[in-house]
Amino acid sequence: MTVPARAGDDALALIAEAIGDQAALALATHFGGVRLYVPRVIGDSHAICVALGREHADRLAQWAGGGAIDVPKQAARRARVANLHSRGALTIRQIALETGYSERHVYRLLSDDGDERQLSIFDIL
Repeated sequence: MTVPARAGDDALALIAEAIGDQAALALATHFGGVRLYVPRVIGDSHAICVALGREHADRLAQWAGGGAIDVPKQAARRARVANLHSRGALTIRQIALETGYSERHVYRLLSDDGDERQLSIFDIL
């Protein structure tokens, strides 16, 4: 995933390694912010299977079946902002409305935090 490293990103990256980026984002969209018990065998009508599809539900069960995982919420929202922006079809205002963030926060998320050319106020003092 290509979003700045922040809380929840590592957890989402681990999930994405196991089930794929799109499935991890779908999992976070449906179950973000909760501890999710993953059965060893996920039935077709189980909420996880409905949200992810059969193939990805099986991959999740193989990876975490019989245990619980903490599904991050904010990392997925930030990834969604980056994804919507990279497509170039939406304005910042539209991305803010789509994700529930303010326009100011969308700009903040999209800013290049790692730009070493930009001096910090603390570098000057």
